[in-house]
Amino acid sequence: MTIEVVRLTLEDERFIQHGAHLLRTAFGGDPSGGEERGVRYRRAVERDVVFAAVEGRELLGVTTIRRYRQWFAGRDLAMGGISSVAVAAHARRRGVARKLLSRATEQMHDDGQPVSTLYPSIPPAYRAFGWEVAGVFARIDLPVAVLASAGAAGPAGAGPRETVTLRALDREEPAEADLTAIHALYTAAASPAVGPLTRTGPLFDPAEPAALDGVVIASVGGVDAGYVSWSRQGHSEEPARLDVFDLIADRPDVRDALLTAAGSWRTSIRSARVRLADPAVAGLGLPRGGRAEYEPWMLRLIDMESAVAERGFGPLGASVDLEVTDPQAPWNSGAWQLSVTDGRGKLTRGGTGAVRIGSRGLAAVFTGYVGAAALRSAGLAEGDEDALARLAAMFAGPTPWMLDEF
Repeated sequence: MTIEVVRLTLEDERFIQHGAHLLRTAFGGDPSGGEERGVRYRRAVERDVVFAAVEGRELLGVTTIRRYRQWFAGRDLAMGGISSVAVAAHARRRGVARKLLSRATEQMHDDGQPVSTLYPSIPPAYRAFGWEVAGVFARIDLPVAVLASAGAAGPAGAGPRETVTLRALDREEPAEADLTAIHALYTAAASPAVGPLTRTGPLFDPAEPAALDGVVIASVGGVDAGYVSWSRQGHSEEPARLDVFDLIADRPDVRDALLTAAGSWRTSIRSARVRLADPAVAGLGLPRGGRAEYEPWMLRLIDMESAVAERGFGPLGASVDLEVTDPQAPWNSGAWQLSVTDGRGKLTRGGTGAVRIGSRGLAAVFTGYVGAAALRSAGLAEGDEDALARLAAMFAGPTPWMLDEF
């Protein structure tokens, strides 16, 4: 029989149940929760784009495209989030994953999603289809007592600190104004960056913060200036851990006040795991004594012409000629002239092909994750050195980051 890739609908109940079981086998979960898994996967089929590789009545593999929007230096792009990729053990080495990713790439192109992002379980499998590491999901493990002592040494420099006022989000009846403030603070931190999700659209519930164990908002002079959110992890028989999901603050006194609030749980919880927005800056400001972890996420340009046109850029004006090779997305291949003027980018057909680059190199440089030397040493680009340096400079910026997993 021939392996086919089909988009699942709610009428495909048999494949939905088999797909839910395949995902539990691949990624874990409660073995007794089959009915609940089926409900969740049915919801994904209804809400997202779910593809299945089938051979007759047998399900061989699945993948899901989730519809997100992602910030790129002040402008947000439609992004296809690839998740829940799994292939049955007996069907491996038959090109099932390749067929699923090929169909997903075509679908994202048809749906006008110029970029795609994923968290890789097996990076080589996605590299073979054009994705490359392009940013990080960063976190740091710290004793809760260290959070509680944030700012204890006092402000750096002369003069007293301004008073930072804290208030808790009401979990039972969250005020609309507080929920709006939380999203506005997140957006102010995320929108200038590269990589964070916009947290808008049907996949995000504005009231979701109220489902966490705690959210504290900080204000200075009556103006909201940051927030922290957390939940306790672990059961009675397991060591407790405080998971800090968002720590958003653009000034040290606000950050320290929020850390101290989270650290007040030191009497009952010993360890904390803090997700880092803008890892370089956050890492400089956090208390010492922790262990940082950086989980990579990968990106692919589905439609590079649209991605460049819709992305934000810095004030640097420059141009470079590219020769792009992208066999899985042939509409990207060929000779292009890339130019950046007044914070806007443009690709036009033609040029000398001074830099030869494939889809993986494009992904890594598009977020500013790597520079010219790294592109060359990794074998992701070659050609004229000055042209390659200009290419990297066009996209250069802070470390690309994300606070959400999917």
